[in-house]
Amino acid sequence: MANHRLAALLPSHVTFPKNWEHVATHRVGPFITRVIHRLPDGALHIWSSRRHRKGRGAVVHARNSPLAQSDSLADAKHVNGHSGAQKRHWRLWSWRLCSLSWWLGLIFIIGSICFVLGTVPVAFPEVLSVFGLPTYNFDLVCFIGSLWFTLGSYLLLLEALNADLDATLQLKAHEAARYLEGQVEKCPDKRIRWFGWEPKRLDFLIAAVQLTGAIIFNINCGMGLVDGLNWVWADILIWTPSTVASCCFLTASYLGVMEVAHSRWSWLWWDISWWINFFSLLGSLGFLISSLVGYFGEGPVVLPQWFGNYFALMMGSWFFLFGTYLMVPELSVEESA
Repeated sequence: MANHRLAALLPSHVTFPKNWEHVATHRVGPFITRVIHRLPDGALHIWSSRRHRKGRGAVVHARNSPLAQSDSLADAKHVNGHSGAQKRHWRLWSWRLCSLSWWLGLIFIIGSICFVLGTVPVAFPEVLSVFGLPTYNFDLVCFIGSLWFTLGSYLLLLEALNADLDATLQLKAHEAARYLEGQVEKCPDKRIRWFGWEPKRLDFLIAAVQLTGAIIFNINCGMGLVDGLNWVWADILIWTPSTVASCCFLTASYLGVMEVAHSRWSWLWWDISWWINFFSLLGSLGFLISSLVGYFGEGPVVLPQWFGNYFALMMGSWFFLFGTYLMVPELSVEESA
């Protein structure tokens, strides 16, 4: 019975050594986002959902650290506060060609650049004339960007489905030698999971909602290439898919904030992972505002399009670019207690 209660406090897709003492589990609704164990030598091992799937490893606090000696480990905000006090070092760019997470970030960056190139000249036509550039098909550039976003969203799903099963594999080599000592059952060799359905995992839900939105957004960008649509068909084939996709992006971004903050909302200014999802949230809002105002570009009710549509879409593209760029430096963050 005790084992059953403990299993409910641990993520179903991760294996922890049996000689680790469970200390706390942090949830957001039904989703487990962080688990804290005390290691045999008294140190704290802090597993978290996003770090795990990104392959960044767990955070280990020595037994004499303030957090390891704290009695408030069940309080997510208290643990967040200690994490904020740590020094962080990260590089502006790094090359990790063997990392799925690195390629995922690079592909999202390329897609975001396409959206910036396709939206800035629409919001500011004088940009082309200032640089002496010829006009080009902005809708085609955005459509190409949507294809990159769809590919990146699928890689996000693969990242979640193929995260390491064994929490100890996230430890550094010298830490693993100290804590393993034959206490972990050997996991069978894993095969790549190309598809799956695990709605009880927050990281999977984020990827699934993001991929759904990206696929729908392809319809919006593809139909933007069709000439001669009247305002009724434009609302049905362009702005409706755009609105639904933007709602999916907004939902996935908010779920991403929850995954990092371990609560429904928290301001984690020091956390690069939080900024990634916050910028994505702002980008999604920009796309959603643009989609809603786009309904009234023609028809019986007409609204000014520059600020509500063109400018909002351009700013959303820039916010997406900021967030996706940070996905690469995120992999190189080094933390010290």
